[in-house]
Amino acid sequence: MCRKVQSSVLAFPFMSLFQRSNYQELLKLSFPAALERLVMRLGQVLYFGLIVAIGAKTYSAHSIAGSIESFVYMPAYGLATAAVTLAGNSIGKKEFEETKRVAFYAVKYGVGVLSILGIGLFFGTPYIAPWFTTDAEAIKQITIALRIDAFNQPGLAISLILAGVLQGMGDTKTPLYSTAFGMWVTRVLGVLLLGKVLNLGIAGVWVAIGIDLYVRSLFLTYRFKRNIRMLKKDQMPSL
Repeated sequence: MCRKVQSSVLAFPFMSLFQRSNYQELLKLSFPAALERLVMRLGQVLYFGLIVAIGAKTYSAHSIAGSIESFVYMPAYGLATAAVTLAGNSIGKKEFEETKRVAFYAVKYGVGVLSILGIGLFFGTPYIAPWFTTDAEAIKQITIALRIDAFNQPGLAISLILAGVLQGMGDTKTPLYSTAFGMWVTRVLGVLLLGKVLNLGIAGVWVAIGIDLYVRSLFLTYRFKRNIRMLKKDQMPSL
């Protein structure tokens, strides 16, 4: 039966699954991307624990604020997905100026849209928060968190979109490095220092998040520009 299948239109080269050349590149790209998700989730467990240590009500307010914020950054995820495809396509064609153009416009639109939504977040949170809780203290903390987060939106847009662009370029390690440092160093130490030691509470938590996002943005921008320079250099004919 196997011979009949292999001689038909359903034939599949099973042995090719075990050829190193077929899975080496796949693992090279997918492993850092998968590890990035794992590092992020483990980091969240740790820094969520630190927020709980500040206070149960603070953690509750933080969770609600995060749920509200998730509606705001959806456009950035959409742009990041588009940027992955377009950047990968231009890199495949070795059109590196097109890659720069894709990144520039994706970031430009992302920052613009999220900044506008951030303004709505800043002024609208006192009216949105009561949909999730009637506790006056929780509403106050949610408002503080999201008004700080309104200023974080440009950094969030840049970091999300450039991470996608870099992955589209085949660089899945840089987003891993930025996530690992951001979650395990900037956020954890930031929450510990600002939220716990300096007793800033939820304000300290969201300031730490903002610092993380802007540090990531700078790092990802640097790595993107560096990658473009290296690709152009490799493309130049040797003398």
